[in-house]
Amino acid sequence: MRHRLPIVLPLCSLLAVALVVAACGIEPKLSDKHTLYIDSWTKRNNPEVYVEPLRSPPGPVSALIVPFQVTQDIAYPQELGEQLTRVVWQTWTRDRVFPKLIYEANLRTASTPQAVALGRKMGVDVVIVGKFTYVMSGGTRGDSGVSFTFDVIDVRNGERLWSMGHAGTMETGLTEDYIIFARKNRMPLDPLSAITGTLAMDMGGPMTKWNYGAPVPPPAGPNPRPPAPGTPGAPGTPPASSYAAPVGRPL
Repeated sequence: MRHRLPIVLPLCSLLAVALVVAACGIEPKLSDKHTLYIDSWTKRNNPEVYVEPLRSPPGPVSALIVPFQVTQDIAYPQELGEQLTRVVWQTWTRDRVFPKLIYEANLRTASTPQAVALGRKMGVDVVIVGKFTYVMSGGTRGDSGVSFTFDVIDVRNGERLWSMGHAGTMETGLTEDYIIFARKNRMPLDPLSAITGTLAMDMGGPMTKWNYGAPVPPPAGPNPRPPAPGTPGAPGTPPASSYAAPVGRPL
C-alpha cells in the first residue's frame, strides 16, 4: 500500500493560499516576483458618545443635515466640509438612519440657530450640525485621517439629543518582501471619503436603533452605600457565624 500524504499536504497548502488571496489582487510578472495587493482598511476605535437620549421617540424622526465646518486652517475648507458631509448624508441615507434625511449643501456658513430655524420651517424634527476637527489627506501614496463630531438638535426646543465623535486613519504601510512575492497595501482612490463613510456607518448604528424603537440600555446606577459600622459585612466586623449562638444553647 502506497502512502499519499506527501501529495495531499501540498494540495492543502495551495488551497489555503487560494482562500487567503481570494479577496486580494495579484499582479503576476514573468521576469520579477509577483505582487500581492491587500485593500487598506480604516483603523478606529468605538465612537465617543457624549450625549444620548434615555428613550426612543414615539415614531421615527426626520432630519435636516447641513455641511459640517472644517476647523483646520487649510485651503478650501468650506468645499471640503461640504464634500465630506455629503458622504455622511449618503451613508446614513443608505442605512436608513432617518426615514427622511434632507441635505442642504448650500448652507455652508449657517450657524446652529439658523439651521434650527430652517429645520423648523421645513417641517423636520431634528437638525444635524457638526465639525471636522482633523483632516489629513495622503492620497493613494500616503496616510490619511479624519475626525469629526456632530450634534442632533430638536427643532422644537433646541435640546441636544445626540452628541458624538469619531476618528479613523488609513495607512499605506510598508512593502513586505517574501522572496517569491511582495505584499503591498492598496489604497482607495479617495481615502478621505472611504474613512468618513466608515466612521458615519459606526455612528449611525446607535441612532438607528434609537430612532426605530429598539430598547436603549438603562444608565448606570450609583454605587451602593457602604454598610453602617457594626452591621454584618461592614469593615472590621466579624462574620455573623462567628458570634451567633448555636441553636438550642443559651448565650
